[in-house]
Amino acid sequence: MKSKKSVVIKMLRWLVPLAIIAAAVAFTLVAKSKVMVPPAAPPIPVRTTKAAYGDLVKTLKLNAHVESETMVTVLPFVSGVLQELAVEIGQPVKKGQVIARIDAQRFELQLRQAEAAYLSAKSSYERLGQLYRANAATQQSYEQAKGQYDAYSSQYELARIQLDYATVKSPVDGVVLVKHLSAGSIAAPERPLVTIGDLGDLIVKARVPERYYELFSSKGDSMRIIIRRAGGGEYTGRVRSVSPFVSAETKNFEVSVSISGATETLRPGMFVSLEFELARWPGVYSLPFEALSGGKVWQVEDGKAVSEAFVLANASDSFFIIPAGWADREFIIEGQYFAREGSPVSVVALRDADL
Repeated sequence: MKSKKSVVIKMLRWLVPLAIIAAAVAFTLVAKSKVMVPPAAPPIPVRTTKAAYGDLVKTLKLNAHVESETMVTVLPFVSGVLQELAVEIGQPVKKGQVIARIDAQRFELQLRQAEAAYLSAKSSYERLGQLYRANAATQQSYEQAKGQYDAYSSQYELARIQLDYATVKSPVDGVVLVKHLSAGSIAAPERPLVTIGDLGDLIVKARVPERYYELFSSKGDSMRIIIRRAGGGEYTGRVRSVSPFVSAETKNFEVSVSISGATETLRPGMFVSLEFELARWPGVYSLPFEALSGGKVWQVEDGKAVSEAFVLANASDSFFIIPAGWADREFIIEGQYFAREGSPVSVVALRDADL
């Protein structure tokens, strides 16, 4: 009996460790055979919008200053002390109205001197003319007298004109915009007296990029223009002229725009903004450019991101036109850069469509 028990005990000593080792190996094999399943990716948060419906307008916005189409800087034709400047800034003036007087004493003396010489030459010419016709004077004497008479007659006329120039008159109807000199100053042909402008004929000269030259040349007359003043006020405009050349330095061309409406509060030099309507598409569906990514538009279908190729055709500065059949779709405008085809998405906000 003792021998049998000792044999069993020896066998258990070997079997128990073997069983433990076998169990460990089996557990390791089972653990390695299991596949780790990653957790489901969370949906991508996106912001969406629906197509806006209405007229889509493409505009060009520029800044400029108000000018008077008729703006004249008055210069004297003679020099002298400015005795009187008879107008004030903002004062209306009529064509031919006296606006300044220059000391005329020198010109009056010159006129008297020229008049005396003229009358003397005239008398001699008439006397020699009678003698010449009576064959009592030579032709040479007669021609000399005639030459002197013509010369002194011109000098007399010039002295009279210079005296007239001492009284400076307005060349146009308008309003005095600037006074350059004051009474007591020295007036000269190179020194302006006043600047006069016609406030009833105001214009804006806009510098337009050359890529729009063909459009303005062909459709400028029918183009809708809105002019806005910085301090408030809105006016309509009309293209009056388009420059026949493009500046090589700035690559711009000049467009002259006349201003319509109640322009009483406008003055030359005021800052204004112009909005030119370049194109209009009535009754269309459109999306903001945020919806366009890499030649595709992304939309949400059944909680997933789905893309569709799109070729841009007609568009304004902020919106582009889409097919009418897309009107009810929900387009992604934020978050599409992280999306993949079929990626689950979560709409965090739906932006109202607004042109």
